[in-house]
Amino acid sequence: MLPRKLSFGILHAYSTIWMKLRSKVIVEGLENLETIDTGERRVYLLINHSTTYDIVALMHIAAKPFVILMDRGAFTFPIIRHFLSGARFIPLDKETSATAVTQSVEQVKNNEPLLISLHDGDSTLGKWGRPRTGGIRIAHLTNATVIPVFLFVEPNRIRYLRFKGVNGVEYPYTTFRNTRFWIRFLPALHLDNLPVDSTYEDYKAQANLMDDMANKMEQEYLSRMMEENKELDDKPKGRHKGGTTVRVTF
Repeated sequence: MLPRKLSFGILHAYSTIWMKLRSKVIVEGLENLETIDTGERRVYLLINHSTTYDIVALMHIAAKPFVILMDRGAFTFPIIRHFLSGARFIPLDKETSATAVTQSVEQVKNNEPLLISLHDGDSTLGKWGRPRTGGIRIAHLTNATVIPVFLFVEPNRIRYLRFKGVNGVEYPYTTFRNTRFWIRFLPALHLDNLPVDSTYEDYKAQANLMDDMANKMEQEYLSRMMEENKELDDKPKGRHKGGTTVRVTF
């Protein structure tokens, strides 16, 4: 396995080049990270999907390595799989998730920041499925603080494309160009109110609250677009590049 520092460094460099060429990244809510004590266990809950390149955007702003629970499909690609494994990213098999959850719990207990999606569904298309309880459960089991993260790309800058795999099958994906890409850190959530022996229903209630928050945030950013007199189906105007110089210690 490749060394972690090398693997994460290569992924970070690629992500930075990509985001600089494709977008202007706007990071909001940094004040919400200042309330977290040094050494506090953290689970970053991605409460929505925007495009296939959500993780690339987060890698771009990362000052230090983090761990992410991601679909095992990414680990099947030649070359890239070695970097993902080397960076200690955790493959998720949605049919049998117990192993991935156990690995995630171990990483968080070792004070590794964990990134995990709230929703089921096809993140490659920016689609949200049903809210899942995994992130809430892992945070509760490890006594970690939950930091919700919301991502937003200007809708009229998103491109829906397909590529053909080595098996001849076409796969859809979403990308973007010349867009503003928002990354917003929301106020931290502490799970002290959950009982020690929490049930699925307890976790589900918290996940639903996060889902409601995601929908409210989506409406807020769409309203921003409208306030700027941007018709969402108009031809994009202007060029947004350069990424960001902001770096976040997750």
